[in-house]
Amino acid sequence: MSSGYRLQRSIPPEQRILHGTPGSIYLLENNGLRPGIYRIGATRRSGVSKAMEFNRDNQHMIPGQYECVFELHTKDCGLAMEKIRDHFRHQRCGNRYLDFYELDLDAAIDTITSFIADINAKAYQRSIQIQTPVPELMRHLEPDPVPAEVRTFSPPPVSLFRKAFEWVAS
Repeated sequence: MSSGYRLQRSIPPEQRILHGTPGSIYLLENNGLRPGIYRIGATRRSGVSKAMEFNRDNQHMIPGQYECVFELHTKDCGLAMEKIRDHFRHQRCGNRYLDFYELDLDAAIDTITSFIADINAKAYQRSIQIQTPVPELMRHLEPDPVPAEVRTFSPPPVSLFRKAFEWVAS
């Protein structure tokens, strides 16, 4: 490694893809592993469907069946996973690409819930700021006052169809 290359830890690919995407953060438990080991992940679907996907996968090298023990929807999966991985980085175990962590379930749920609540609140604040119109800029969207002479009903003009119908009928 003396050729000048530096190893850098990069953001996992699915986390980069999911930045800004709403979805669910899930905790999966596998009965083939010792108790207290959980897999944390993000998906645009549900944690239960992700567990079923892992259970159907024949290439999966981990014995046992996955069960979703926690799932919570967030407005930004990638940001939530980034914060969660950073917070639990010292509790990671096993292959670094599989996102297994040795956790106390109740404490992990509280931590993840607080991260997601913060992310969702910030996303809500951003959406309110974007949707609040500036009165001076939005004045052109207000309807013009309708003059009194336009408000009175006048019969529609004689149409070509009506003239043709009268001609055929006579």
